[in-house]
Amino acid sequence: MNSRASSFLKTFLSVALAAVLLWYSFRGVDWKEFFVQLRACNWLYVLLSMAAAAAAYALRGVRWKALLDPLDPSIRLLPCINGINISNVGNLVIPYFGELLRCGVVTRHSRRDPVSGRPVATFDRVLGTAILERCWDILTVVLLLLVLLFARSGAFAAFLGEKIFQPMASSLQGWKLYLTLGILALLIVAIELVIRLRNRYPFCRRICDGCRRFLQGFSTCLRMKDKGLFFFYTALIWVLYTLQMVFIKDAMPAVASMDWLDCLFLMLIGSFATCLPVPGGFGAYHYIISSALLVLYGFPQAGVGIVFATLAHESQSLAMLLTGGASYLQEALSRRDR
Repeated sequence: MNSRASSFLKTFLSVALAAVLLWYSFRGVDWKEFFVQLRACNWLYVLLSMAAAAAAYALRGVRWKALLDPLDPSIRLLPCINGINISNVGNLVIPYFGELLRCGVVTRHSRRDPVSGRPVATFDRVLGTAILERCWDILTVVLLLLVLLFARSGAFAAFLGEKIFQPMASSLQGWKLYLTLGILALLIVAIELVIRLRNRYPFCRRICDGCRRFLQGFSTCLRMKDKGLFFFYTALIWVLYTLQMVFIKDAMPAVASMDWLDCLFLMLIGSFATCLPVPGGFGAYHYIISSALLVLYGFPQAGVGIVFATLAHESQSLAMLLTGGASYLQEALSRRDR
């Protein structure tokens, strides 16, 4: 199977999975009630939620530049923000593809080495910083969930155990667990072979050099000038993410009883949808959020729950499309000028 056919198959399977999850989430919906709930919304708060999302994306660009500065301080802030915005759109189409897109955007803006002519911030080094940023966000989600479990251990812990962790554990039982362990074992053996053969075969040497440059990018957090600012940016980003959910809550009178801790919890569990191989979390996000609203607060899953999930997800997706489109246009125009 050639690369184009393989890419098409992966995209088709991702879209098919998203369609199944959407159907599963929206089954049994009373569409008359659905549109009644939508008409009752205060759309000004939905716009404020989108503005908070756009601000969070821009701040992610600022934080990413702090990671890129040890590699190449000449990279300007705007390409970093554009890379984040364009990657969001890429992930809406093909899961995880956006991380490659944003690395390409930034690499194009890196200064060239006068000897080799290659970018100083090579693609593999930039990819290391992108993976580092994602790993840091995962760690932040875990820490915030632990704080919430300490603050409200009962209902939150029960939902996470029943709807998140138990399905994940059951999915890794039997042959799936052995398959996962087998793949990890093969990966370790392959890494060992490449390291041993790097001086004999140029292909293995190139792989080792690429991994070394990737680790150089991944370790830039240790060489940042002001690490305190990085933590401040991270805290502010997650405040803006929480504000997105708070504004959606304020937009719907039916869920007015929730507080900001509830919104923070919904935002965190919604981020689990991005771990699934579906474009933009479509379907998975709707199911997780509407299930949480039913289990924790008693809101009908096929009524208020699915309306809330749709407002939260689609407003965020629209914000991604608008900011990503603007960034793509700016990059296209600047490239044409150069």
